[in-house]
Amino acid sequence: MKKTESALAALTSAAALLPIIALPVTSHAQAPASATESTAAAGSSALLPVGATMGLRVLYYRESGDRMKVTEPVLWLKTPVYDNWEVSLSGTLDIVSGASPEIVSNRSGKPVQILSGASGPITDRRTAGEVAVKRKFGDNTLSISRSTSTEDDYTSYAWGTNATFDFNERNTTLAVGYGKSNDRVGSTIDPALNAARYTRDYLLGITQVIDRNTLIQSNLTRTMGSGYYNDPYRLTQSLISTGNGQSLNLFVDTRPASRAQWAWLTRFKRALPEQRAVITAEYRYFTDDWGIKAHTLFGSWLQTVTDTWKIEGGLRYYSQRQADFYRAEITALPAPAFFTSSDQRIASFGAFEPSVKVIMQLTDGLSLDCGVSVYRQQGSWKLGGGTQTFQPLQAVLLNVGVVHRF
Repeated sequence: MKKTESALAALTSAAALLPIIALPVTSHAQAPASATESTAAAGSSALLPVGATMGLRVLYYRESGDRMKVTEPVLWLKTPVYDNWEVSLSGTLDIVSGASPEIVSNRSGKPVQILSGASGPITDRRTAGEVAVKRKFGDNTLSISRSTSTEDDYTSYAWGTNATFDFNERNTTLAVGYGKSNDRVGSTIDPALNAARYTRDYLLGITQVIDRNTLIQSNLTRTMGSGYYNDPYRLTQSLISTGNGQSLNLFVDTRPASRAQWAWLTRFKRALPEQRAVITAEYRYFTDDWGIKAHTLFGSWLQTVTDTWKIEGGLRYYSQRQADFYRAEITALPAPAFFTSSDQRIASFGAFEPSVKVIMQLTDGLSLDCGVSVYRQQGSWKLGGGTQTFQPLQAVLLNVGVVHRF
C-alpha cells in the first residue's frame, strides 16, 4: 500500500498477504541432539550445536521499463537449545529504488499508468527481524514468534503462535495457529498521515504421509483486517465529458476500512527413486469480501544429477478477478460515492512465472543454490479474460542462497 512497497513482497504474495504463521512442509523431522550432547560430539570449538542451521539468501528483483528494483539480503539461524527447545532468528533488509505507478490517467484516450519519480528515483529501505521459540512436548510442538518491520512510511509489529500434533504413528500432523499484527501507515507526501491497521490470522492445516515416497499437505487460513487500506500515493485522473465540454478530475484511492480473506492451499509431493527426482504440485484458492477471487497453480520437478548437483524447474500460473471497486477510469459525474481505486494490483489479470534453480552440495553440511525466474502478467491471461486496459508487467527475480548445517 506504500509508495515504495517491496516489489518482492508484492510478487511473492500476489494472491494475498500470507499469514505470519506457517505450516511445516514436512513431518517426521528427527529430533536434534541436545546442546550438551552436540557440543561434546562436535568438540569444544564447535560454533553451534549439531542440528543447527544457518543461511544467507540474497534476492534481486527488477521490473522492466525502468520501474522498481529491489535487493533483499536475508540472514537466518535455527538452533536447538537443550533437549526440547529450538530458537530461530532472522533479519531482512530491503533496498528499493526506481519508479512506481502513481497516477492512472485517460487524457490520451485510454487509461495508462504514469510512473512516479519524475524528479528522481524513489529510494527506500525496509528493515525487518523475527525471533521464534519452539518447545517440543513428545511428538507435539508449540512455538511463539515476534517480528517487526520498519520503513519510511510503514511500521509493523506482529506476533504469532503455532502448535503441531503428531499422531497415527507420526504419519499425520495437525497444525493450528494464530497471528496478530498492528501496523501504522504513513506517507512521505503527507507527514500528518499516521493511520492504524490491525490484522488477525487463523490457520488450520494437516500433513499426511501417504507412503514412504508421498506426502500431501492442506491448510486453510482466515485473515481478518480493519483500519486504513487506502493507498495514499495512488490517484486516478479522468477526463470526463460534461454539458460544458470536458473537465479533468483527480480522484484519490479510497478502499473499505476492513478486509476478510480466505485462502486454501493444497500441496502434493512425491519422490521418484528410480528417476532420482521429486515432483511437487500445488493449488491455492483465495477469496475476500472485496470481490477478489484468485487461483494459483504451481508444479516443479527436482532432479538429482549427481551426488553434488541438483536442478529444479518449475512453472507457476496465477489468475485473479478484480475487486468490486476497481475502476481504471471514471467516465461520468458524480463520482462513485464510496470506494474506487485504479490500482492494477486489484484488477483482473493472469500471470506466468517459469523458474529454474541449481543446487550444489559443496560439503556434507554446506550447500549453495542459485535460481532465476521470469514473472509476466497480462490482463488477457486471466481465466475467462481480464481487464482490457491492463498494462502488462515483466520482472526478473534472482535468488542466491548458502546454507550451512552443523
